[in-house]
Amino acid sequence: MKPELSLTARSTWRDPVPEKPAGPGRAFWAAIIAVVSVACLAFVLTSGPFRAPRFFGPYSVSVPLSFKAYDPERWAIMNAEDYAEALKIDPTLPNPDSVGYGDAAAMPPTDPAMLRDEAFVGPPAKPYVFQGVTALDRERAHYCLTAAIYYEAASETDDGMRGVAQTVINRVRHPSFPNTVCGVVFQGSQRAGVCQFTFSCDGAMARTPERRNWLRASRIASAALGGYVFPKVGLATHYHTQAIWPRWGKSLVMTNIVGAHIFHRWRGRWGMPDAFRALYLGREPVPGPYLPLAQQLAILKGQGLPPGAGPAPMLTGTGAPLPDVAPAPLPGTLTPAAPTTTPSAAPPVAAPSYTDPRLNQSGQIREEFSKSGEWKG
Repeated sequence: MKPELSLTARSTWRDPVPEKPAGPGRAFWAAIIAVVSVACLAFVLTSGPFRAPRFFGPYSVSVPLSFKAYDPERWAIMNAEDYAEALKIDPTLPNPDSVGYGDAAAMPPTDPAMLRDEAFVGPPAKPYVFQGVTALDRERAHYCLTAAIYYEAASETDDGMRGVAQTVINRVRHPSFPNTVCGVVFQGSQRAGVCQFTFSCDGAMARTPERRNWLRASRIASAALGGYVFPKVGLATHYHTQAIWPRWGKSLVMTNIVGAHIFHRWRGRWGMPDAFRALYLGREPVPGPYLPLAQQLAILKGQGLPPGAGPAPMLTGTGAPLPDVAPAPLPGTLTPAAPTTTPSAAPPVAAPSYTDPRLNQSGQIREEFSKSGEWKG
């Protein structure tokens, strides 16, 4: 026989008792919070305007004050009717006319239209005086800016001319353009069809400038080079006529429309006042156009180099000589044309043609204006 298995009951298994953490327990911190809360409540109830007057009495504050004795002379001066009466009481009073209260008067109210224009156009350019190193540099800068104003906006008002001048000045001050006036005006004119200002490479300078408008452009150029700022175009570096809308116009911010031109500035930080920090060194290059006028006219007639084909052969050397055709005359060399009499035997002068091939895109009339000027009986 197998012996019987004897089993004895053992104690039920339990988790070991956790060890008590070192330091105060929850009860200690609860007591601290209770004591602090009671102390704060007692402080609020026993001080300040929240104290209960029923238990602690009325709220009172004592402030030390010191009053000066009554001065009848000062009181009489303050109640005097005018300065003469006050001067009789105290001859040492200063003269109120010497203070200059008129200079401290309030500024006149700002024109809402001006504020609206500033919000639309943006910040204006900072004044900058362009001083050439020599008299020749100053004359070149003045001529180049005058030519840009005349050939771009000769038919515009003074504000239209100022907008073109301010755009050229803004380019000179911007690091993405040449830092000279002539360099900006005739930038790219050594290549056919890629100049920045179209008049410098489309044969427009073959036309002799009209004296009255040239002198007007010369006056505006002198003011712009002397530090005058035209705020209506802001920091514009580009513009185009209202008859077209180039593709690059969508990538810029329009500032304003002045006359026949729409002005734009760069987007972002490149179009802020801090970006216009390029220094003017005062050394002006030879004025253009750098592509000879004869070659420009030949290109317009379908001869010579095609647009963008490359620089003119005359510029392959180290320097940039004067063009072979004289540009527009300087302001001081313009003289009024003397009236000439036509001989009786000479043939009649033909009417001026408005399809001169020397002019850029001349003769192209929009369809809706093709019948304008016709007499309908």
